[in-house]
Amino acid sequence: MLKQKSIFNLFKNLAFQVFIAIVAGIFFGYYFPEISVNLQFVSNQFINIIKFFICPIIFFTVSIGIATIGDLKKAGRIGIKSLIYFEIVTTLALLTGVIMAHLIEPGKI
Repeated sequence: MLKQKSIFNLFKNLAFQVFIAIVAGIFFGYYFPEISVNLQFVSNQFINIIKFFICPIIFFTVSIGIATIGDLKKAGRIGIKSLIYFEIVTTLALLTGVIMAHLIEPGKI
């Protein structure tokens, strides 16, 4: 039996939900800035939750990945590649953020 695609499947997609949240945040920030300022504690709590969970997620992901490899030499090569990838991607993300902040100048009203 063929699975029907519906509009409701789109709402289950995490990327779509994040996109809707970003659009809603921009909308409320632009049209209702006083409400947005009063709801700043929600964003602060969300950032704190992300900070709380990111270290265990990274630790367990790396630990399980190393445990499933078995060969220590292969794990070392993958570790070096992962570290290089992490450094490059993080540097590019930081540069992008700094450049966009310089161009857009958020908070300057």
